[in-house]
Amino acid sequence: MSRAPGTSKALPRKTPRPAAAFMDRLHSRFGVSLPVRCTRLTGRAPHAWRGRTANVSGGGLAVDLPIRLSPHTRVAIEIRTGVGPLRMEADVLWTRRVAGKDDVTRHGLCLPDRSEVMDLPIYALLGEWLQGLARREAKEMARKGVRVGARARRAIHR
Repeated sequence: MSRAPGTSKALPRKTPRPAAAFMDRLHSRFGVSLPVRCTRLTGRAPHAWRGRTANVSGGGLAVDLPIRLSPHTRVAIEIRTGVGPLRMEADVLWTRRVAGKDDVTRHGLCLPDRSEVMDLPIYALLGEWLQGLARREAKEMARKGVRVGARARRAIHR
């Protein structure tokens, strides 16, 4: 057990998840931060909250919201992307607090009824992530003085 600095009381040590747990994932995760509007569809009267996506994968997405929704809650999601809004329904699988943000809860969402049609929004978000990555890499190359082609220059100025 470790001790907090300046105290004599032992605190339980938080052990990180084993690397094997991350290797068991079915889908890779991609960090994508886009504006999102989330509306509860089950239970109480519908209410919408604004937040941001944290990551997306082939299995679903994580969103940060100013409220904690219970697992098994059905929600409607609208994500604002560079290709227009993406609208879909999802189920809350898990929630957890976001470190350093007391007023934000991260929600793990899964798209119900997996099909190729339901995969399209996820692929559009992954495309958005790839475009952002290409812009960041092009800016970094230009900053380092590496010669950049016309397509990369256009990406920098978007």
